[in-house]
Amino acid sequence: MLRDDLRTLWTEPRPPDAPARVRRDWVLLAAGLAGVALEATLREDVVWRPVAVLFAVWLCVLPLWRRTRPLATVTLAFGSVILLQAASLVAAPSEPVGLNTGAIVLVLVYALPRWGSGREIVLGGAMTLAAFSLCAVTDDVPAAEQVVGLVFLLLPGAIGAAVRFWLTARERQLEQVRSREREQLARELHDTVAHHVSAMVIISQAGRVLAATDPSAAVEALEGVEEEGARTLEEMRAMVAALRDRGVGAELSPPAGVADLERLVRTPGGRLRVDLGIDGELDALPPAVDAAVYRIVQESVT
Repeated sequence: MLRDDLRTLWTEPRPPDAPARVRRDWVLLAAGLAGVALEATLREDVVWRPVAVLFAVWLCVLPLWRRTRPLATVTLAFGSVILLQAASLVAAPSEPVGLNTGAIVLVLVYALPRWGSGREIVLGGAMTLAAFSLCAVTDDVPAAEQVVGLVFLLLPGAIGAAVRFWLTARERQLEQVRSREREQLARELHDTVAHHVSAMVIISQAGRVLAATDPSAAVEALEGVEEEGARTLEEMRAMVAALRDRGVGAELSPPAGVADLERLVRTPGGRLRVDLGIDGELDALPPAVDAAVYRIVQESVT
């Protein structure tokens, strides 16, 4: 079971339609650079000040590519942390090198499970843990603080994974709703075409019977077939357009129901008189019953 879960995670694709950059990315960059400037100016105990400032600026710039290149940004960020930590071990400074503004790297930790593929999540997570492990070993920090730091580091990744899972589940539910709507429209299309074809058959049979004795009635029958055919094509085009999955959704009209019966009984040309009587509260019928009543009356008129 665990092996199957890992294989599924490894083959998980990236989420579609990841935005390259939006306005808040530039706001985040500006806020990060402003924080770097303020901290570098006001803080007095900065070790290797030029290096620390350049490193913090580098971490502020990387989030611009966090959605389109999640693994690359995490690798560059935490790889730089490893290199800086190794350099500090060689030079043996009295304090850790870096600015507190470097916490902006947590944005990359969030973006990795939110926008990365399964393979990128695994590899980027390994790089993140390697950098944290090196810092935990080399820095003189109590174990309790290291545990808190690890939780603080992994929490954005957990949030990113939760957001991705929620959006995927929501999209799956929407797709199921769209599938049910298309299925309902397909049944409606079948009923509509069956009704009109039945009407055309009946009218053509009547015209054939009357052709020998009343040619004008036969001509009227042909006109009726033409009207039914045109109406069938019109309704088919509308429903087929609704059945197509256009991504943004087609404009759907509700299926015909009791409210459309008055229009149904008004036959073209007034060649047939139909009396319609509606009794009772029929405004709150379930959609299936509403459509069924309309179809029964439609077949009766035919």
